[in-house]
Amino acid sequence: MAIKYAVELPREVPASLNVYRLAPPQSTTKYVTTLSQRFGLTGKLREIVSSKDWTTYFEGRFRVSVHRNSGAVFYVNRDKYGMEPEKDFSLKPEQSEKVAQAFLERSQFLPMKEMRLHKITHLRSATSDLKGRDKVERLVDAGVIFRRLVDDTPVQGPGGYAMVHVDPEAEVVGLRSVWRTILQSEAKVKITPAGAAVETFEKLVSKIKGDITVTAANFGYFEQSDMDKQVYLEPAYVFIYTAQNGEVAHKSIEVISAGLQTFAKLKVGKRFPAAVQKKRAAG
Repeated sequence: MAIKYAVELPREVPASLNVYRLAPPQSTTKYVTTLSQRFGLTGKLREIVSSKDWTTYFEGRFRVSVHRNSGAVFYVNRDKYGMEPEKDFSLKPEQSEKVAQAFLERSQFLPMKEMRLHKITHLRSATSDLKGRDKVERLVDAGVIFRRLVDDTPVQGPGGYAMVHVDPEAEVVGLRSVWRTILQSEAKVKITPAGAAVETFEKLVSKIKGDITVTAANFGYFEQSDMDKQVYLEPAYVFIYTAQNGEVAHKSIEVISAGLQTFAKLKVGKRFPAAVQKKRAAG
């Protein structure tokens, strides 16, 4: 087995960082209704639906959902989110960012000082004739993604972000956020050197068959996904890699605690496709 690093960990990491206790997620009817008002709804013409995982508020064609385990928030205009617009999308990136940031500032449900622009993506649609020719591609919306910073340290993982969808009319038509509230500082921990984290990673993957290629290697606070419960926000090293064994490849992730003292298991699901088959030559 060979291990190849397409990217490497940052050379410099802090000598120590705080570990934070996270506030229990709020998903009560009252909280979701209040959140809908922050997003510009009345909070009065309401229908509430509670399921095992989500509490959802409906008002006309708008929906606001909060996840019970994580506090993740999903807001959507069901008439416009992901729908083919009549007008071509022509907003410049800085215009989309301005609209998204103004929405977040106005709603005041996330701390702006912890936020930095990560990237802007676009949802696209494509049409063609019956023979698959004359393809026409259109932009549907802009997805403005903000990532979280805590103590000037980036937050890694499937959480720690807010994605705001802006349509061609410069209207916010959707939002998805996984951004757990910090309750208090629990302790300050010394940070394991990056070299030791690499050694730990290589031991963890040593029994995997095939060749390993590390495609992402990051340091920061690790925030889990919208489906997971999380009590502490603590530093970690995150490795994303592919394993190639003959014609079969799979993509996976390893999360290694960066603190010499740990407070909870950094649980992460293997959320990538189980296997990718190479195309075989005809013959």
